[in-house]
Amino acid sequence: MKVVEKDKVVGGMLQDELKRCQEMLNGLQKAVSGLPKGVISERKKHYKDKSYSYYYLKYRDGEKVISKHIPNSEIQEVKEKLSMRKKYEKEILSYEKRIAYLNKILRAGERRRGNIG
Repeated sequence: MKVVEKDKVVGGMLQDELKRCQEMLNGLQKAVSGLPKGVISERKKHYKDKSYSYYYLKYRDGEKVISKHIPNSEIQEVKEKLSMRKKYEKEILSYEKRIAYLNKILRAGERRRGNIG
């Protein structure tokens, strides 16, 4: 980008933004790694005119699909964590796109100056 090669302040600002985005991305990835993945499934059982619900967290571990029972007391907490994970994953995608865009701008500016072959 011609502005980057002419104005060192703009180039510095873009470098700072790139660094900030990478730090945010690393923080989000670390947060996501501590959250559960998958979806909650409900199974219903009928016994003596009563209906019982059981909740399971379903997720993949390589080729296997794992179903992990979740006690009724923990359902709300797990649902909140799953929604946080989805939100963080969406933010991760936006930061990855932004980082790719900033790298493209900065590389184009360096190529024009002759720093990169």
